[in-house]
Amino acid sequence: MRQGFPALLFALAPCIMTPAVLAQTSSSPVTSVSTVTEIESSLFDEHASLASLKKKLEEKQNQVDNRAQQTVRLTKLADQAESSLAKAKSSLEQDYTRMIDEPDFDIAPAQKRFQGAWKTVKDSKSAVSDSEQVHQTLLLELNAIQAEKSSIETSIAALNNTKLRARAERLRGELTQSDTQTVSFTNNCSSDMTLAQCSNQTVTLALQKAVNQFQNSVIDNTTETKQVKDNLASTSLNIHVLDHTVTTASFYEGSKYKAIVKANLETRPDKNTPCRLLNIKSSSCFTKSDEQTNDQQKEVAWVNLVVRSNQYNDNVAINGVKYGSTPVEVMLPTGKHMITIAKEGYLSFHQELEISRDQNLRAVLQAKQNSLNVGSKFADPMPDHSQSPEMIVVGAGRYLLGENNARQVVVDKPFALSATPTTVQAFKSFVEKTGYQTDAELTNTCNSISNTEITPIPDSYWRNPGFKQTDSSPVVCVSRSDAANYARWLSKETGFTYRLPQADEWEVAARAGQETSFWWGNDFGAGKANTGWSGTPWSNNSTSPVRTFPPTPTGFYDMVGNVWEWTQNPQGSAKGGAWSFSPNEAKVFNELNIAPSTSANYLGFRVLREL
Repeated sequence: MRQGFPALLFALAPCIMTPAVLAQTSSSPVTSVSTVTEIESSLFDEHASLASLKKKLEEKQNQVDNRAQQTVRLTKLADQAESSLAKAKSSLEQDYTRMIDEPDFDIAPAQKRFQGAWKTVKDSKSAVSDSEQVHQTLLLELNAIQAEKSSIETSIAALNNTKLRARAERLRGELTQSDTQTVSFTNNCSSDMTLAQCSNQTVTLALQKAVNQFQNSVIDNTTETKQVKDNLASTSLNIHVLDHTVTTASFYEGSKYKAIVKANLETRPDKNTPCRLLNIKSSSCFTKSDEQTNDQQKEVAWVNLVVRSNQYNDNVAINGVKYGSTPVEVMLPTGKHMITIAKEGYLSFHQELEISRDQNLRAVLQAKQNSLNVGSKFADPMPDHSQSPEMIVVGAGRYLLGENNARQVVVDKPFALSATPTTVQAFKSFVEKTGYQTDAELTNTCNSISNTEITPIPDSYWRNPGFKQTDSSPVVCVSRSDAANYARWLSKETGFTYRLPQADEWEVAARAGQETSFWWGNDFGAGKANTGWSGTPWSNNSTSPVRTFPPTPTGFYDMVGNVWEWTQNPQGSAKGGAWSFSPNEAKVFNELNIAPSTSANYLGFRVLREL
């Protein structure tokens, strides 16, 4: 992009800001390659220590677990010894009682057994006590290792943060450069230019070349060149032309004008530039300011906020300042900001957002429900302001469907159905914007009815179905897949869900509250719709333009005849009859069962929008 420049200043970036001085948390600034290398060396040592501690921790944990199991085993043995002591005591008491009756009775064996049991209990309790002490000691050692591990992990996290800051500051030093560039530029001046205009334009283009050459030189000499190049589109080096001298300037070969320019240039990267170029958090380029002297301002981090919504042509305001339609990208100081997104017909989005780093916000605007009453007509906005299908709202409720109204069907939610079959013009817009090819185009054939037989017609497709059509005719020669792809595209364009109607949904709309075979009654009559043998100029010849015949009481056109309309049935079915089928086939409850891949010049569709 060509830009003008003042006499002594040429700014590459759209705005120039004086960079603030980066405050450091350490006693000496981290600016050299060796500093980053030293941090990486420290990180290596800390990770090695952490790996060693993890192994030591695992070993100590095994010791703790083994000692705990040993203590449990010794406790069980102590319980058994207590039981044996109780038995020995009881036996000794019995022998004492017997000795009263038998003075010569020897109680020495019982005494010996009691003394042995007592010693076993004493030894068992001592063993349990010793084991518990060992277990407690091992637990203390385990806790000490865990504390040391946590300390190293904290140290690693701090080193990683320090490394990010060191990388950012190293890059800041590498980007903050001044140099002299000498460039030669040849310009083919326009014949209607004056000499001064040609000279000024040539010098301007030469300075642009010098700026670009200087920027490439600065970037190529950075330590992390590839990373910087990958992210260069996200920021600017703020290159300034301090002054320049034209050493040579002359015409040659007619209108060619050559200038050799010597320019003194300087980079003034913004504070956040290194973080953007390294793709790291902005916090690595900013610190909390201490109280500063009166001639200094408190340092505030500015970060990037991207605002998007699910609607086109909305209006974004941040802190009361209007920024146009989404997507919006704006730099803001860290802190709280009020985001408002509004659009006619939708509930406004309001949120107070506290931002401390680069952030994305996506708002979902909801349509005002009170604008979609049963029978309401509307058309969703398209991003290029083109016309989307006119839709009519159909209410939820219980309906009697099928032949003789034999089936009761419950429609849980209201929906909207297009007022007409999809037209040639609407389908053309879809094809032109997406490059879509229909199944008929890919197979080079589309079916037709000839002498009551289905006949494939070579070289026929939706633009050439075998008869003349206008933009307002219903599109034909489309398969069920073609129709579904159109609905998916419409969903993407509008932000709402479009699809093919289910057979019952189609019939509910076609009946318009009636219980007869056609919305006007049980007898077909003549000239009321475009079917075969119905007495219209198009009968058995071609489709008719949509809206040719009167609509249903609820506003739907061509629910009888013109084209069979695809439904959502994955096995393949269509409703409504067509220009080449008998009127009897167009009764509201009839269905045409047909393979989903079929393309025929009597097959079209209309779309449903979920509410």
